[in-house]
Amino acid sequence: LAEMEDPCLSTQLIDGDGVFNVSGLESFMKEVKLAECGLSYAVVSIMGPQSSGKSTLLNHLFRTNFREMDAFRGRSQTTKGIWMAKAQNIEPCTLVMDLEGTDGRERGEDDTAFEKQSALFALAVSDIVLINMWCHDIGREQAANKPLLKTVFQTPLENLEPI
Repeated sequence: LAEMEDPCLSTQLIDGDGVFNVSGLESFMKEVKLAECGLSYAVVSIMGPQSSGKSTLLNHLFRTNFREMDAFRGRSQTTKGIWMAKAQNIEPCTLVMDLEGTDGRERGEDDTAFEKQSALFALAVSDIVLINMWCHDIGREQAANKPLLKTVFQTPLENLEPI
């Protein structure tokens, strides 16, 4: 008999306005039986430009079900806020966070506060942070999110330790 695969569960952890979804996280933790993992779990997150394929990459790597962009409808914001799902058939238990894309026109050119906050949040709670970027943007000042990455990597690590 083939092992039955659990359906992938996901929840919006933080909405596009920066509001933390406490009840959604609690029900997510119960559904994925996070308590049974004990301390044996990992958190992986991804950040990068809007419409660069972050959700698609996570879905293929971790068998999650994050909403993906429909290329036929044009490039537009798909992920709003921060979403979390449990990776399928990976040990130890792995939680995957999909962050809203950076450089999105929906937030406007000057609104980088949410981008910085979500990047720092991911850095604080993740074991691994994937940075997805177009190879032709490497070295460009704005296109490769250099200002955001500078903020993330210049943040003193003592500020990220749990209380």
